[in-house]
Amino acid sequence: MAKLGTFNVIVDRFSHVADFLTVYVAEAHPLDEWALLNHEKYSRHQHTTVEERITAAKVLESEGIRGALVVDSLSNEGLEIYAALPERMYVLLDGVVRFRGGMGPMMYKPEEIEKWIEKHTKRAAVDV
Repeated sequence: MAKLGTFNVIVDRFSHVADFLTVYVAEAHPLDEWALLNHEKYSRHQHTTVEERITAAKVLESEGIRGALVVDSLSNEGLEIYAALPERMYVLLDGVVRFRGGMGPMMYKPEEIEKWIEKHTKRAAVDV
């Protein structure tokens, strides 16, 4: 959530050259496993049903996330394939991974994807 604003600006600036998709995966710090203090607004138990995961993802919608939003399966296929816990950015082009960002939270740097898009699409960002 800390870099949601930065992500949204990137989506706004590059939606003319790229589609943005967020996949909501398992909880990084669920109450019943490894809870963080002082995060009550976002605290939840680990999902046991797809409906619970969808409800958790709706928090991102309420916070105004840009782009498409989907949820991972309860078997966590997306999380496992993309090593996406707690957060990570990828660029896929024609079904092939072309850019893999660092794992969050410390190595999650949305500005890296901004530079990649500018370099590889040869198209400037739209000022917002």
